[in-house]
Amino acid sequence: MDQFALRQALPLLPIFICTAKHQSFSKAAEELCITQGAISQNIRKLENILGFSLFHRLTRRIMLTEKGERLLVTVHGSLTEINDEVESIKSKELTGSLNISCPPTFASKWLAPRLKSFTEKNPGITIHFRCRNDLVDFEKEHVDLAIYYGKGTYPDLNVTFLMNEYFFPVCSRQYADQFSLWKNPGALQHCLLLHDSQPWPHAQYYSEWKLWAEQMKLTDLVVQAGISFDQNIAAVIAATEGIGVALGRNRLVQLDIEAGHLVAPIGTTLLADQSYCIVTMHEDTNAPRIAAFRHWLLGEAAQ
Repeated sequence: MDQFALRQALPLLPIFICTAKHQSFSKAAEELCITQGAISQNIRKLENILGFSLFHRLTRRIMLTEKGERLLVTVHGSLTEINDEVESIKSKELTGSLNISCPPTFASKWLAPRLKSFTEKNPGITIHFRCRNDLVDFEKEHVDLAIYYGKGTYPDLNVTFLMNEYFFPVCSRQYADQFSLWKNPGALQHCLLLHDSQPWPHAQYYSEWKLWAEQMKLTDLVVQAGISFDQNIAAVIAATEGIGVALGRNRLVQLDIEAGHLVAPIGTTLLADQSYCIVTMHEDTNAPRIAAFRHWLLGEAAQ
């Protein structure tokens, strides 16, 4: 195909893609807000330029020809490559610093193991993490984006849901064997409970174990006893060392379970009332470097 014919064909490709997706002139017309006759005319024009038929015209429907299917695959692949290259160019142009606040355990157990993919795509962005459990005062603190674990109600801020969380008792395999914890939640009353004293901002002491006991109907479990830590990661480390049983959040203990450092002997997983959210100032939400990190976070959470 010569360059003149190619220039004529290019504007018609979106109409071809839409028609191929729906296998219908009328549905393509609805999506593109033009008439069915215009769709048919443009497809015929594209076929004349290319020199072959793209669709079989049947009585009540249309079907891609073999050559039409080959063209569709090629066009899709080319558009994907173009989009990837555009994103690559845009990401290389992003520069500056990004100040992020998030809970310490989330940073070390979920975020840090995944960061390489973001830094490789965005080498011009310098990231500074502030690991903390409390809420950020965006008006006074130099923070661009925060990740909160909580109920997701943060007035006057832009809040994007990131992912749900599930929680369940975790301990070392030896500890589970010692206290016969396998599929036996009642045995928890004989164990040393390990607490995160502030699992989310403004949470009361023993909140997670209290919620677990209530949902599991463990009336004999004394949740006010045990050892409390002000960081979830400390409770998890204590559990790996065989000191007691902690409540593990699935997103944060997954790697330790896969590595064999922890087990989940009870076998029951509960959906937490809290979830992870991405929080920014309204005016900063679409800043390129912030938007890039938010988009990356959402992609990682969806995997």
